Amino acid sequence: MSFLKPSAIRAGDVIGVIAPASPVRREFVERGVAELERLGFGVKLGRHIYERGHYTAGSVRDRLSDLLDLWDDPDVGALFCARGGYGAMELLDQLGTDRFRDNPKVFLGSSDVTALLGFLAARAGLVSFHGPMLAQQIARGSYDTEGLLAVLGSDRALGILPASGVEWLHKGEAEGILLGGCLSIIASLVGTPFLPSFEGSILFLEDIQVKPYQIDRMLTQLRLAGRLEGLRGLVFGQMPGCEQHPGQGYTLTEMLTGWTADLKIPVLFGFPSGHTLSDTMTLPLGVHSRLEGAGLSLLEGSVI
Repeated sequence: MSFLKPSAIRAGDVIGVIAPASPVRREFVERGVAELERLGFGVKLGRHIYERGHYTAGSVRDRLSDLLDLWDDPDVGALFCARGGYGAMELLDQLGTDRFRDNPKVFLGSSDVTALLGFLAARAGLVSFHGPMLAQQIARGSYDTEGLLAVLGSDRALGILPASGVEWLHKGEAEGILLGGCLSIIASLVGTPFLPSFEGSILFLEDIQVKPYQIDRMLTQLRLAGRLEGLRGLVFGQMPGCEQHPGQGYTLTEMLTGWTADLKIPVLFGFPSGHTLSDTMTLPLGVHSRLEGAGLSLLEGSVI
């Protein structure tokens, strides 16, 4: 399995910003823009970024227009998403593949944006990036700045990703293509053509404020759908707020340790990407990676 890589972005390049899911607040966007400008980037906002529907950032047509216009813009080197929430799935059946494969660009987002990351992997075969969003972690400064710049700006293999607080649920070693994102969205994509195969992959799964039995149900859905067959390794995020109640009598890691035992693959817990308790890190999806004693490592660069 081989994925097309986008060109690296560095200081001086222009980043386009879109809101493909829920509405965004202007002050948070402005804080995120100021942060990117501090890093030396130019910024171009989607024309409809401040539109508001009932629970999305404007109509499907407006959100789709911003995505395609900025992707096609020769002056824009990357697209960063403003926030998640809900709405990205509505765009999937409106997207063709040729424009994305013919003009690969850095695309960064997480949470509900997992739907678009899935499209880029499954339909366009592009490397994409699971990480901080402009009007959230970037605006707050709660992201791994050095890691973001290294992943998006260097064509070299970065090796071990220095994530503190991770723990092994099942130790072991494995190599595979790194894929994944928000578990709730991945489960929602089952049965659609927008979820890539995880065979031969190291799968990253994260979520926020879902109860353990709901995590069990979504993992079981993936298993019953055959989406865990051929999986080589599994990495869970920090999973903040994922408990039934404080006195439930078991920990989430105990539940996940038991659930994943029959997979007989290495399983790591607590990697900080997406919804996190600490600064969120950027993961390139579609690159060769490795699970080993020290944690998760990248075996190739994610950009050219």
